[in-house]
Amino acid sequence: MNNFDKFIRDHAGMFDDEEPSANHFDRFDQRLAAFHESSVKQSPIRLWMKIAAGIVILMTLGLAIFDLATYDFSTRTNLQEATLGLPGELIEVLDIYKSRSDQQMTELNQLALNCPNGSQLVQTTQKELDQLDLKKADLVDALMENPSNDRVQTALIQNCKAKESLLSDVILREKMKKCN
Repeated sequence: MNNFDKFIRDHAGMFDDEEPSANHFDRFDQRLAAFHESSVKQSPIRLWMKIAAGIVILMTLGLAIFDLATYDFSTRTNLQEATLGLPGELIEVLDIYKSRSDQQMTELNQLALNCPNGSQLVQTTQKELDQLDLKKADLVDALMENPSNDRVQTALIQNCKAKESLLSDVILREKMKKCN
């Protein structure tokens, strides 16, 4: 305990001898009322800001969830529309090749970022892929007319293999250039 605390305890009787003036409590009540009035004036603005911020957050969250949900649905719907009437096993094979090709295209784009002629390489490869996709569309149309045609099914799978092989070759070639 320090000296000041000791002095107050020793002389406590000297400090309790006077009562506050009569106006003291009135002035205290007035200041307290003024304080409450000033805080009430600020709260409606803050309340509206909180409500607006909450609405913006909820709308953003709702749009994000909706976008994620519909993206997956639209991807499945497009695949089903393109392969309507095809055997289920063939659809699975086509889907596997499509996901592999998408992964390889992503890898090629990443490799192209580090190459001086990367954009030209991607454009050339994309043109070749577009030609394969046109042939694939023709094969899907032919297969929809006759779903049991094994030759067309085989040709469709070979088309997907060619697309994957093209991307693999381009990626391997670019990796080899970096090693040399």
